[in-house]
This record gives sequence, C-alpha cells and structure tokens, in this order.
Amino acid sequence: MKRLVIISSPDGANEDERLSELATFLGVSTEILPFARDRSSTHELLSPVRPGPCSLAVHMETLRQVHLALRPGTTLQQLLDDRFSEILVYGVSAAAETNDALKALTDGAIHALTMHPIQTVRYSIPHETRGLCAQLAGQSLSTNKEHSASTLEIRSGCGLVETIMAANERPMFVRFRTETRDLFLLAGRMPDLSKQLSRDTGLGDDCIPLLPPLIFLRHCFPESCWHGDEATARLIIDDPLLTKNYGALDFETLKTSMQRLGYGTSIAFIPWNHWRSSRRSAARLLNADSSLSICVHGCDHTNHEFQLGSASVLAQRASLGIQRMEKHQNRVGVPFEDVMVFPQGQFSKAAIPALRSANYLAAVNSTCFPTDYEPNDLRIADFLWPAVTCFDGFPVFQRRYPRSTFEFALDLFLGKPALLVEHHEYFRDDCKGIEGFVANLQQIEPNLSWPGLSDQLMRSNMRRRSDDGSIEIRFFTRRFRFTPKEAENGRYRLTRFEPDPNTVERVLVDAKSVSFGFEKDNLILEVQAAPGQLRNIEILDRSKQTVPVRSFGFSHNARVLVRRGISEFRDNTLSRHEGLLKAAKRVARGLKVTGDS
Repeated sequence: MKRLVIISSPDGANEDERLSELATFLGVSTEILPFARDRSSTHELLSPVRPGPCSLAVHMETLRQVHLALRPGTTLQQLLDDRFSEILVYGVSAAAETNDALKALTDGAIHALTMHPIQTVRYSIPHETRGLCAQLAGQSLSTNKEHSASTLEIRSGCGLVETIMAANERPMFVRFRTETRDLFLLAGRMPDLSKQLSRDTGLGDDCIPLLPPLIFLRHCFPESCWHGDEATARLIIDDPLLTKNYGALDFETLKTSMQRLGYGTSIAFIPWNHWRSSRRSAARLLNADSSLSICVHGCDHTNHEFQLGSASVLAQRASLGIQRMEKHQNRVGVPFEDVMVFPQGQFSKAAIPALRSANYLAAVNSTCFPTDYEPNDLRIADFLWPAVTCFDGFPVFQRRYPRSTFEFALDLFLGKPALLVEHHEYFRDDCKGIEGFVANLQQIEPNLSWPGLSDQLMRSNMRRRSDDGSIEIRFFTRRFRFTPKEAENGRYRLTRFEPDPNTVERVLVDAKSVSFGFEKDNLILEVQAAPGQLRNIEILDRSKQTVPVRSFGFSHNARVLVRRGISEFRDNTLSRHEGLLKAAKRVARGLKVTGDS
C-alpha cells in the first residue's frame, strides 16, 4: 500500500509528530526519516525509503536546512526526484532562507510569505477544488478570534498554482503542479488531535488547522485512509404531537415538501404522550409510503430529566421511555425508531449506560458533551468519527440547526450523517426555509440520500483498505448493516470501540452467533460477504439486573400533565403572538422551568 514519508528534524519535530499522529489515526502507513545537517547525509537522505508508491511531507524549516546543506550544483528537485507523486510542505514561514527554498522548489512561482494580524478571518475553499475537497468545495468559515493569518505570495500570472484554501481571499494552502508531481504548500501548522475541547465551543475554530492535512491525506491515500461509505441526511423536529397541525408546523405541507424535494424527517416524539395519539392521525402521517417517522424524545420531557438523578433513576427513565413507545406502537400500529433525542440537549455521563442497558440504538443530540464532562473527556480526535463513543462505547451522533452549510459540509466530508434539528416555529414560512437549506445540501453532495434515522445510523461506518488488501470497517451502533460494493473482495474485518469486553455476551451475523475478539479497546470480528449481499450484525450485551419499569407516581404525572399543557399552549397559541410569547418566555425563565438553568 502507498505510504507517507515524513522527513523530520528537531526544527519541526513537534509538527512532524502531529502530522504522523493524524496520518496514523486516519489509517495511513507512515514512515519517519530523520535528517542530520551535513552535506554527505543530505545527499543520501532518501536512500532508506523502501520501494513502492509514497507521498512525502516535510516541515518548511527542515526543508530550509536541507536546502542549505545541499552539495553545490544539486537542486531540491534533483534530491526529491520523481519517486514521490505528492509532496506536502507545511509550516511555511517568512524567513529569508525559507523564501530561497520556496523559490528553488517552485521555480520562483511561490517566493514569499506574509503575516497579517487580523481580527476577523474568513477562511474559504474555492468551488473549483471539488476534485480535491469534495463537499468542502465552495464553503467558507469566519472566526472572530484575533490572530495572525499566514498567507503565501504567488508570482503574478503563474497558471500552475491552485488555491485550495484562502484566508481573506489570500492563499494559505495551495497546490503547485508540475509534470512529475503535485507540490502542496501550507502556510499553517498541524492540528493537535489530543487537544481538549469544551462544551461551549466544541470543535469550533479548531477545525481550521485540520482541513489542509485532511484534504491532502484523503487525496493522496483514498483507499487506505478512513472514509465514509455513503452520504446521508435527516431532519429531526422536536416535540410535536401526531396531529394535523402543531404550532406553526402543518404536517400535510411538510409531507408535500418532502415528496417534492426528496428529503426525510423524524419527529422526536415525547413518550409521555403515547396515550394521546389517535390511530387515524398516526396512520395518516406515518404510513408506509411516508418519509416521516418518530424517534424517542426523553421520557416525560421534564427539566434535566437525563442530567439529574441516580444511575437507577436514569435507567428507569430510559426503560420507561422505550416501554411507552412500544405501547404507542402497539396501540396505533406504527413503528418507532429506538434513537434517543435528549430534551434540551442535556445529559449526564450516567445517562449513557442507562440508554445502553435499555437497548437504545444510539443518541442524537445537539451536543456530544455531557453536562458533567471533565476537561480531558473529549478531544479533537473524538470528533473525526461519525459518532462520539468514548462514554461506555455508546454512540452519540451530533445534530445541528440549519444555519451554516459549512458545518454540514464538514460532517459529510468526515463521513458523518448530516442531521438537522428544528422546532415547529421554523416552519412558519410553509417549509420554504427548510427547502432552501435542503437544496443547498444537495448541491454540496449530489448523491445525498435521506433514509430513516435508525437505518442511516445502522449503516453509518468508516472503511479503509488494509495492507493485506482486505477491507476494514469501523461501525458504531449495536446493530449494523452493510452491503459490499462490486469492487471489494469477500473478506471484511469489522471493528467497534468497546471499552469493557466483559459487557458483550454474543455477536450475531444474520442471527447466527459468530466468534469475535478484542484488541486495544475494540471488538473485532471477520465476516465473509459477496458483492451486493446484505449482512446484519448485532451485538448482544450480557444481562444485567433489570430496573423495574414503572411510572414515577400520580403527583409526578400530574406535574408533567400541567407542563405539557403549558408547553402546548405556548406552541399552539402564544406562538402566534410574538409579544405574548416573549413575555411568557421571560416568566418561564424567571420561574426556572425552561430547562435553561
């Protein structure tokens, strides 16, 4: 398989280690060559490189030292020859010696670097980079953090340089094309995958240094680099009852819109309302031909219900939510998706094993940070997979409001499902807003599909081709479905993060028990499959002491009834009068019944 070779020296060792860590994380075989500053060793620098296809990466300061140590009459092009199909030079700086090395490497096309102290930086990726950047092409992101943006100076009229990423329309990441290779130049630093993230910002601006090396590695190593199997999306609407109208949401208008544009929607249905749906209404909305479905939205939808409480109380709420949804399914005759959407987006760490013990498929939430997270809980690396699984091995998928197309483009580029969330107020314009956003997503990814929520999460995976030619697939949910492609062979190595091997009792493939093992916190199994053959994987946990599934009593249910009545009065009546709604929200916040505090 193709390898990444990194020339490393003390001058760029920290950046070299970060690139090596990222490449290894993404599944790329990496080889590090140490550099010593003397002419004899420089001339033989690349001799230890094993035969075979490879790409080269080198820090600009290391390249500068190589340039200075070259024997008279030897050029950088001669040293690098034609063994590398792609070269990445990163950490480009404004030093005079750097300028000389850049000019020598690019025949003068790129000859300087400038530093611009800027308060607001708009990072953009041109539309023309679709072949390199896939869904990210044409996207932009602005940051308000004050810092200096480093950009490259390109010789006027040079047609060989392609801007891949720009800062305020000045190139910072470019590709210089020659007859023998592609040279990528980055005026930026490597990301730190171990950097701790906070609930307030999430990945946020930390995605900016990630993008150039991700684009480079995905381009150079399309098979061995982890990548998504398919691009999927789903709209989730929180809270509605299964009635003709709920607040500003008219279901018939929504269904007509979905049919016209081809998108799908899941209603985050509050289990406490299970006794309130009519069979006729539910059957009309959720018929077999509809792209509409329901998933689980909490249990009672009370304040902090999956944030506060003991482990046993949280387990009881999780189990009661499933039991109520099953009752609803049996009574009205329509199925539900066993996916949890946490009320107000709030959950504690203890809520995750509660969901796992109640056999939920996954959680979908507006944040992957529990309310009691600790500084070292989530790192940048955790957000490069489709789901965060570091809490009990249970998958939490992130959903987003339809505001910034960049966030969804990045999700699709990383192989994540594009999960949209909204409330009834968003549909005051008869679905025009969501139609515009769906159209934008379909432009970003023309092959975007909109399967049911549980179906797309069960199909969500990352895959790569291993050195031995087999396909390695990483999946995230306890039930997983995959269908081999025509060009793939019949042997698959399936992995899933599992921090506690003692939790798993059996693994089923098409309902038959198979052997499995564990390796470095991963469950491992091998599956044979022919192209086009659907395989169903299911992980069964060991039985645990069951928590009695019962209601929390008459007094509790009475309070829930009042809360639901007030919430529906707000959504169905007050929402029509903006002034009254604002006043009611102020009162609710004052009484601390909104879930905001």
